[in-house]
Amino acid sequence: MSATASAVRKPFPASYRKTAVLVGVLFLSATATFAIGSALLTSYFSGESGQTSTLATGVLFEAISAIAVAAIGVLMWPIFRRYSAGLGGGYAALRIGEALMIISAGIYMLTTKNDFAHYDAFIYVFTASAGLIFSYLLYVSGLIPRFLAVLGLIAYISLAIGIPVSLIGDVKLDAGWGLIFVAAGAVFELVVPLLLIFKGFSVPKSEPRDDRGSWLAEKPVAVSV
Repeated sequence: MSATASAVRKPFPASYRKTAVLVGVLFLSATATFAIGSALLTSYFSGESGQTSTLATGVLFEAISAIAVAAIGVLMWPIFRRYSAGLGGGYAALRIGEALMIISAGIYMLTTKNDFAHYDAFIYVFTASAGLIFSYLLYVSGLIPRFLAVLGLIAYISLAIGIPVSLIGDVKLDAGWGLIFVAAGAVFELVVPLLLIFKGFSVPKSEPRDDRGSWLAEKPVAVSV
């Protein structure tokens, strides 16, 4: 008797459709809460609103954004590791790192009452790096239409270019001509989440389904012959 490896296809324990919806909602939530938090922090440090409650609320909104960002990385890991365990793990790690950077900046500003100059640029280092991996894996997997994945690659390359420009030239990425570096990303991070919420992931032809429409995974097992 000898053992040979055979592939037995079994359903995934969780629905990719539910994951797609949750990831889409988290993307939109992260974007909205970070924007609100950033606006409140700008209002506080510009002197428009000197109330401590404004600062605290701004930090709170950005902390909520951080939690959503980290959750996206964790949720996408089981999917991305099917295509590249290394890149999938890297994506999750970068998203968690991004969340920690947001929270750390918030704690600093809340405890010292001082502005963290260009803190958004440091956060965007993680955003751009993770976004490039995200878009690349979506492209090679075919989980979304590839033209959208290409848009994502362009968007995060543009953001990566904008980071040193904002630091060296004192250009704001959320105002004026600095918006050219984030415009494509804004479109990508609006369209793709809505696509995931209403359509879910596209199932590549190479991915089998079971009779219920669930995606199947290959698990090597030993069988006797």
